Amino acid sequence: MNRTAAYLLGPELAWVLMLAIAGMLIARNEPVTEAGNDQLLNSGWFLLITAVLLSFVPLFWAPGSPWWWLFRIIFVGFFSTILLSSLICGGVDYRDSRNSGVGTAFILYIGVGYVFLFGGAFVAAIFFLTKWNFLPVLKWSLIVIGSLTAFFSLIFWLASFGKSAAS
Repeated sequence: MNRTAAYLLGPELAWVLMLAIAGMLIARNEPVTEAGNDQLLNSGWFLLITAVLLSFVPLFWAPGSPWWWLFRIIFVGFFSTILLSSLICGGVDYRDSRNSGVGTAFILYIGVGYVFLFGGAFVAAIFFLTKWNFLPVLKWSLIVIGSLTAFFSLIFWLASFGKSAAS
C-alpha cells in the first residue's frame, strides 16, 4: 500500500462509515415510529463503540510515528463522537414528553464513546511504550463487540414484534 492510500485510510474512514450507517438507520425511521425510535436509541451505543474500535485499525498499516496516528485517532474521535451522538439523537422524535429523555441518551452516548476512546488510547499507548503486538487485543475486542452487536440486534429485533402502534 502506498503512503497516500495509507494516510487516506485513516480513522476518519471508520467514522464516516458509522455516520453513513446511522444515516441509513435514521432514514428507515421516516416516518417516525416508536419502534424505530427504540431501535435508534438501542443501536446508538453499538455504533459508537464499533466506530471507536474501528478507528484504531489503521494503526496496523500506518506509516510513520504511531504516536501521530494515536493523536489523529483521539482528535477525530473526540469530535466525531459528538457528531454521531447528535445524529442518532436527532433522528428520534416521540412527539411527546419522552423527548426530554433523548438528551440524556445524548450525554450517555458521548460518555460511552469517550470512555472507549480514551481507554483504547491508554491501552494503545501502553503497547507502544512496551513494543508489544497490538493486533490480537484489537482483533478480539472487535470479535466481542461484533458478537454482542449481533446478539443484541437479534434480541431487539425479536422484541420489536410485540409492539403495537401508539394510540
